[in-house]
Amino acid sequence: MPRPAKQESVVFDLVEANGSGGDAFDDTFNDAFGDANGAANQAGGGPDVPAAPLSQPPAGFPRLSRRTWVLTAAAVTVVAVTVAAVDLVRDHRRAELMRTSPVGVESLADAPAETWAVRFDTPVEQGQDTSMNQQVVIMDGLLVVPPTNARSYWVDPVQGPGEPVLPGFDEVVAIDPAEGGVAWRVPLGEDPTCGPTGYDASTSTDVLVCVHGADDAREVLAIAPDGSTRTRSAELAEGEHVFPGPDGTAVRTIRTGDPAGAVKCDASSGACSSESMTTGRDLLVTAEDAGTGVERWTSTVEFDPMNSMNCQGTFDSAVDPDVVVVSAGAETVVVDGCGVSATLSADGIRLDLVGDASLAAPAWVTRIGPGRFAVEAKWLGTTVVDETGKTLHTLDGSIRTDATSPDAPADLWFVKTTTETSGFEAVREDGSVAWSERYGRSVLLAGRDVVVVNRGNRVVGLERATGAELWSWSSDDLTEMIPFRTLTDGETAALEYLSRDGSGDGLLVTLDLDTGKQLWHMPLTGPAIAVGGHLVEFTPEGVRGLG
Repeated sequence: MPRPAKQESVVFDLVEANGSGGDAFDDTFNDAFGDANGAANQAGGGPDVPAAPLSQPPAGFPRLSRRTWVLTAAAVTVVAVTVAAVDLVRDHRRAELMRTSPVGVESLADAPAETWAVRFDTPVEQGQDTSMNQQVVIMDGLLVVPPTNARSYWVDPVQGPGEPVLPGFDEVVAIDPAEGGVAWRVPLGEDPTCGPTGYDASTSTDVLVCVHGADDAREVLAIAPDGSTRTRSAELAEGEHVFPGPDGTAVRTIRTGDPAGAVKCDASSGACSSESMTTGRDLLVTAEDAGTGVERWTSTVEFDPMNSMNCQGTFDSAVDPDVVVVSAGAETVVVDGCGVSATLSADGIRLDLVGDASLAAPAWVTRIGPGRFAVEAKWLGTTVVDETGKTLHTLDGSIRTDATSPDAPADLWFVKTTTETSGFEAVREDGSVAWSERYGRSVLLAGRDVVVVNRGNRVVGLERATGAELWSWSSDDLTEMIPFRTLTDGETAALEYLSRDGSGDGLLVTLDLDTGKQLWHMPLTGPAIAVGGHLVEFTPEGVRGLG
């Protein structure tokens, strides 16, 4: 159980009983105090001091009646029990709050041990690279793991495309993060892709959309939190593609306008018949309900000239003027292809064209909270917008989007200025600077009272209100590792370090947020995430719970 939160002093008043006078107080208090003092001396629990005469209470104590003394003792007992109960309630509320956050763990007071394990359908083979790149999504408290995609984006000039067998599940698998039971499994056809998903537990959805099947017979499959499904044919037109989208949608893309002239590139030299694609076709993006096919919105992404090498196909050395890839976040649709790049909200709003971003397209859009996005335009700062594209803030720099404890106030943005190579400023929502950090490389955790910062060879805790350094921690065991993720229970920061070579081997270190004292550490064989307040690790063999 986590240690109790710090308590304020409890003060209560002593009230005389009705009709009781000071003389009655003397007798009761002297009896009680004399008996207690004499018992303590007989037990040898204190100095050999004679008990005070019954007619004289010790200095500094009031003269109380017997009834008042009994009531006082009862009041002290009630207060002690009440404080303990308040601590339990606070612990319970804090644990509940942590369960709502992708970085929250119910308790990190003690080093965890394996409580359950679910083995992959395809585990890592002996000698195979153990790096993990598994995407997941949370559905009604369940950890849902789509099948790994064996498609390789590495093309050997001689051997051609690689065909690795990646570790993972063959189906969509839902796991109870508390007990490790498999709630359900949904099989998929060839070349599956599912969304929305993410590389941690920050993405939640009520509908997981998967697209699978042969190129000429793609199907759209909608999966509910209980594992029930609804499937339909994608019925693609020539040149049309379909991808999973956010909010229970499937996203169709198709090029419009005249076909661009063919541009060829030599794979060995990298030379192209033309260095840039000056002409190309626009992209029509359509979002439809994944289950019914009913259209929700459309948007046209106009073609922008770009370097020909950026239009190279996945497996082919020749330029594909129509290549496009769509990825779905919890609230966004990201389109990236030859001459087209856009980030749209779940309602089809172009988030990358707000503020000054349109002057320096393409813009980088990052989700920084529910319904909030940071639109970063190179050298032009960042515009914070909502899902409708409304500008909420304008910042001179980029927001450092790292782990935020669910009990932390939303009072500060941590902004890296465009002119500094390191450090950041803690900026209030009105744009004023609360304090500056000169040496920090990244914010590892924005906590309720403490901001944990990576300074390269050291980790420091800064007071959230002032930026003053509270503590510093370092370890020689981390020279070949880099910080990967931070988890918290509100009182402890669990720093996850993985190997620089991407092997997945790492270390989980916990620090007290108040003092920076190291509490415990444990080895990791893969990345760990927080799911519903539980700690879950992806290993080369499968998924395991730590508790």
